[in-house]
Parts: sequence; C-alpha cells; structure tokens
Amino acid sequence: MKNKPLKILIFVVIAFLVSCSTNKGLIKRQKTDFGTVKYYVQTDLNNEEYKKRIVIKVSDSVYYSLYSNGINKRTKKDKNSVYRLFYGEIPKDLDSQIAYKKLSELDKLVLSNSEKILDSLKWNNFKRWKGATGFEIEVVYYHGFPKNAKFEPY
Repeated sequence: MKNKPLKILIFVVIAFLVSCSTNKGLIKRQKTDFGTVKYYVQTDLNNEEYKKRIVIKVSDSVYYSLYSNGINKRTKKDKNSVYRLFYGEIPKDLDSQIAYKKLSELDKLVLSNSEKILDSLKWNNFKRWKGATGFEIEVVYYHGFPKNAKFEPY
C-alpha cells in the first residue's frame, strides 16, 4: 500500500508523455447518419516526404488521409486495400487490372468538410477533391492483413 501513490504518479506521467508524443490534435467532431466523424491534424510525421496530414476517422471503420499530393481512404471492411482518389473520368472498359469505385455520399460529405478545414488552416498546397470521380483501388497486403497489426490510416 505504501507504493500506491507512487504507482499512480508514474502511471499519470507515462500517460502524459505518450499522449504528447502523438502530435495529433482533434479539429472537428461531427455526428452524421454514417456515425461520428472526427477530423485530426497530425504533424511531425516520421515520413521524410510528409511532415503533416489531415486524418479523418469515421466510427472506427473508415479512415481518410489528406496529403499534399493525394487523398487516401482505408476501410475496416477491406483492410488489404488502399483507395486513392481518382480524377477524371472512370474508364468504361474495365479490362485493365485497375479497379475503381465511385464516390459515395459519405465520401462527398467528408471530403467537402475537409475543404473547409484546409481553407481554415491555410494549407493551400494540399490536394483538393474537386474534379474527383472515384477511387482507384490498390491492394497493399496481397497475403492478407497482418494478424496483430492495428487498423490505422495509410
């Protein structure tokens, strides 16, 4: 019992350090027909190419990631794939090995709100969704999603 206050103090300090190391801040929370949509800004990413991004989380089942050169989507239903925003007309002859998916109502809602957030942050060098018609589907995990991997944005 003597060590109980010390253990609580150590736990609080560790929790504080872990929470400060993520560099992720909630910008907006919105309730929709699709569930709760949360918009986050992440800075100081370990990736050399991307130092910041916007992550949009829809009820722990869908993630959108906005970067300076593109927009990605991941779904818990299809963990093996990454959806990259596609601009232009979706090819009618789908004889190629590339698969496409049209924008859903959820996609349009999330992406239109992301435009407002990018404008408020004055991040003019980020890719916008205007002119996009759907997503190009890319398989990332050919042999299945790793068993112990956490489902998170790509």
